[in-house]
Amino acid sequence: MSPIPELQQRQIDRWCERRVPADQRGEYTVLSRWRGRIVTLVERRAAWAGDGPAERPFAQLRYGLDEMWSLYYLADAGRWRPYPRSVPEISPVPLLDDLDREASTGYFFQWLSPC
Repeated sequence: MSPIPELQQRQIDRWCERRVPADQRGEYTVLSRWRGRIVTLVERRAAWAGDGPAERPFAQLRYGLDEMWSLYYLADAGRWRPYPRSVPEISPVPLLDDLDREASTGYFFQWLSPC
């Protein structure tokens, strides 16, 4: 059994599904990759010009032992850093809302189109 409540897992997966507009679903998808208490959000681009699909992680949600969620971004040198504009939350939903608000700034999303 996962340490992350099932309801919260579904909230994250639904956010990933809604993140990509219907008319762009053939171009890219947003996936959640689960490992223990860490969820890495990944954009996956379709194959282009004979290359295979390209993937880029863009955020992590971490579920602490205190049952609080924290948001991380991928900084230089491939290191995950706490996102300074958010605070730990009891649900991942406010942190996913932070991601949506940042969509137009490029803080997390360098490939993704804003919804």
